[in-house]
Amino acid sequence: MRDKKSSPPLVFTGSILLFIGLSLLPCCVLKDTGKQSFLVDAGIGSRFQQIFEEHQLMGMSVALIFEGDMAWEGYFGLADSVRQIPITDHTLYRVASISKMFAATAILQLWETGLVDLDVDVSQYLGWELQHPKHAKIPVTLRHLMSHQSSIRDGGEYYSFSGDMIGKELDIRELFQPEGKYFSEELFTEHAPGEYFHYANCTWGLVATIVENISGERFDNYCRKHILHPLGMGADFNVAALESMDDIAVLYRFKEGAWVPQADDHQGERPESRAYEGYQLGQNGLLFGPQGSLRGSARDLYRMANMLMNDGTWNGYRILKKETVDLMLANQWTYNGSNGNTSKDFFHSYGLAIHRTLNQDNADIVFPDRKMTGHPGDAYGLLSGMYFDRGSRSGIVFITNGGKQITSKGQQTAFYKIEEDVYATAYLFLKMLESAFP
Repeated sequence: MRDKKSSPPLVFTGSILLFIGLSLLPCCVLKDTGKQSFLVDAGIGSRFQQIFEEHQLMGMSVALIFEGDMAWEGYFGLADSVRQIPITDHTLYRVASISKMFAATAILQLWETGLVDLDVDVSQYLGWELQHPKHAKIPVTLRHLMSHQSSIRDGGEYYSFSGDMIGKELDIRELFQPEGKYFSEELFTEHAPGEYFHYANCTWGLVATIVENISGERFDNYCRKHILHPLGMGADFNVAALESMDDIAVLYRFKEGAWVPQADDHQGERPESRAYEGYQLGQNGLLFGPQGSLRGSARDLYRMANMLMNDGTWNGYRILKKETVDLMLANQWTYNGSNGNTSKDFFHSYGLAIHRTLNQDNADIVFPDRKMTGHPGDAYGLLSGMYFDRGSRSGIVFITNGGKQITSKGQQTAFYKIEEDVYATAYLFLKMLESAFP
């Protein structure tokens, strides 16, 4: 998924502050505080504008987190190139795999009330038997699913199922049970559940199915009621339920000299709900994309990070208990040289739907002097990242809906070059803040 390149250690210099005089300035929503004014005077907007132009992006949102607050936010480029709609603080992106954090939060809320156990066979929650064909006696658990240790992986059958599931009103059992039309033993690795880390998307359909079966609420409705609205978000797993279609960023790839829409090119028209008439709870948890289909803004992702840094609360409203946040962010897997697929040195440690950076050389580095927790996203030309350090209450949110060289590899980390540049720049300004406001 991502490559590592051998390179010298990360070096940050003050030279990036010298860029001034740009004719195009980002749309920024700033509070009138000393910290925001300090960042503006230091040239943060101009520097991110330079990054935006150098990487030839379609659009970009960036938010810098300092002492738990959003110290600065910047918005650049277009959400829709045909209709010339700019990126703003209201722009909603399909944030890709960051969505998994919200699906895990739903499960953990149910776990807090004693309705599910993270370490028992999930078959009892699914209502049908899920077995690894090569290790049938070893149960697959929710902990396995949410930490990518179930020994289930994505494959062609998963993509075929996803493409057919609405038109054919498929049951998720068609993918995971041996008698299913989309089942293949290739969906399972050789390893027993709990033995090996292998990043997967299809497993989150099982997680969402369990949310529906246990809560008695459709997955998108549950998340909206118990997570998204309490956090004050405009985000949603159901595109048809969003307030404005004009707020949704089209996702692009640049192909043969032209920007080509890849997803969410709705042209202002509200799509039909993916919950087709006759859908039964627990029939197919993949329907609303728990693995990657949340539409949310940079501000929405900041709220999620803030909630987790605040031990499970947002503006006095408790989403999770502190002990549950501790569990979610805690290590569930660490690479020991042979116990997982690191996706070319990108993943070295993982929690429950949480990427944990360990700052390995030329690998999983966001901010080089602190280990971060959060998640990346990568789909349909979009890149996203939401990372924070709970101890220093610092972090970064980054989203782009496409670029001409979006998958250029980083030179100093396992991240893409655009991510590497955004994170290095955010880190520089964060260190300036920490020096100016100790």
